[in-house]
Amino acid sequence: MTTAGSDPNPQARFKFADLISSVPSFAFSALYFYTWVQPTAIEEKMVSYLTLVMVMEFFNVHSSVLIENVIIGESPPDQKARFIVGLGLFYTLFVGGISLAYGEWWPVLAFWGLTLNRLLGVLLGKHPTGEEKARMQISWAMSVFFYILGAGVTTVFPIPAFGITAEVVSRQEFTGGGLWELEPQTVIAFGFLYFAALGCSELFSYRWIPFQMTAVQKVRNRRGARSSQE
Repeated sequence: MTTAGSDPNPQARFKFADLISSVPSFAFSALYFYTWVQPTAIEEKMVSYLTLVMVMEFFNVHSSVLIENVIIGESPPDQKARFIVGLGLFYTLFVGGISLAYGEWWPVLAFWGLTLNRLLGVLLGKHPTGEEKARMQISWAMSVFFYILGAGVTTVFPIPAFGITAEVVSRQEFTGGGLWELEPQTVIAFGFLYFAALGCSELFSYRWIPFQMTAVQKVRNRRGARSSQE
């Protein structure tokens, strides 16, 4: 039985902060879909740029798992800062190599912008609470899951080219011979699905995931138990 003020379906709710958080992901998803249909409307080499974004997203997801685990750890701030800088330098080797292959250096700047943003929080002494830790860990896990799932689906199933014709592909000046270079509609569809999935999950703050609710509830229960003891 529910009271007049209770929500019968709390998992379906979303907050204004969740909406704001989901906007960038939905914007990226829309950009990928628009480029899929009108690949040269914004920029002649937009397909190439968005392909590079998905390559960089792989490193972003991978590095975030390691860096954020450092942030939620119990090490002193100075030790965390050194470890984050070390990881950043390590991943710069890969990001720099990819950027060199594409002839674009903005991914290196973007990667270090994200790294320095995380580093700033550590230096300022910001430490997530137990509930924030649980939500952060779930968000990392789902980012990895969506990336692997999206890559698999767009590789296995045939993807329509829409506006990405052979002429459009030739303008991108790809130097490799992989699937994303030969049939770039696959990576564009991947980006559309991946960021759409992230946006939907962020909109509801991952509350639709049963084990996420369990993890957060455990934190709340422990907090309530400590309060009752005091």
